[in-house]
Amino acid sequence: MPCPKLIISISNSNDFFPAADYAVIVLTAASIERIKKLSIVVRQMKAYRISEFNYEAEFMVADYDADPENGKVALKEFEGRMECNTLNVTDTGFYWSGLYKHTDVRWSTDTVPLTALDEAGDFDQREVVSDVQEAI
Repeated sequence: MPCPKLIISISNSNDFFPAADYAVIVLTAASIERIKKLSIVVRQMKAYRISEFNYEAEFMVADYDADPENGKVALKEFEGRMECNTLNVTDTGFYWSGLYKHTDVRWSTDTVPLTALDEAGDFDQREVVSDVQEAI
């Protein structure tokens, strides 16, 4: 089974900040195992979450000028920089969070359910490009 690829939506604490739209993470067998183990520890300890520094995510923005990829919006590299990137694991899911470098603007990905780690194929939250948008 190929290692899953995650394409997760990002939100941030400032609506007027030029932000990334998506985080792209290619999970290795070791990182999948680590996430699952951390989730077990969260349940055993009755904790809210476990967070650890993790810089596996690449940050992207939607590229509406490019041709769609498999019916979804194309992506291009985000030109900004992130810091304090953490992987946050809960009892049922995981997500990444951090700060835009040299700012106090926080960012966070949507939460990915743990069940996604056992599913075949990529976990892809990109926007679907409709036929109307493609014709424009």
